[in-house]
Amino acid sequence: MAGEAEAHQIANDFAHRYETAWSRGADAVSALYAADGVLVGHVTAIGRPQILKLVRGIIGQGWTSIKIKIVDARRIGDVVLIANEYAASGSGDQAGKTLSATASHLLVQTDGAWHSTLHTAR
Repeated sequence: MAGEAEAHQIANDFAHRYETAWSRGADAVSALYAADGVLVGHVTAIGRPQILKLVRGIIGQGWTSIKIKIVDARRIGDVVLIANEYAASGSGDQAGKTLSATASHLLVQTDGAWHSTLHTAR
């Protein structure tokens, strides 16, 4: 199916951009979210400034690398739904540790790029 293949390509591209951004820092990560995006994790962050603060805290705790595995991706109209597993690797106080969990993203296309408008992580 062309639609399914396209959704997986968009998801894989976004995951790669996210992994690369994570290694560059919270500012780069927050740029991958829609301006009014929402990240629901151990707290809920609404909008890029709150997302930046949340991600800055996570990276500041020593979770400085992330790997994402796409489990499923579907395009429905103008949005792409992604289900994924991720593993964050630690440095500093977290050196040698790995935090594994699941997440989902709802992507929207703005300014010619796909951005997460809703991200849940647990």
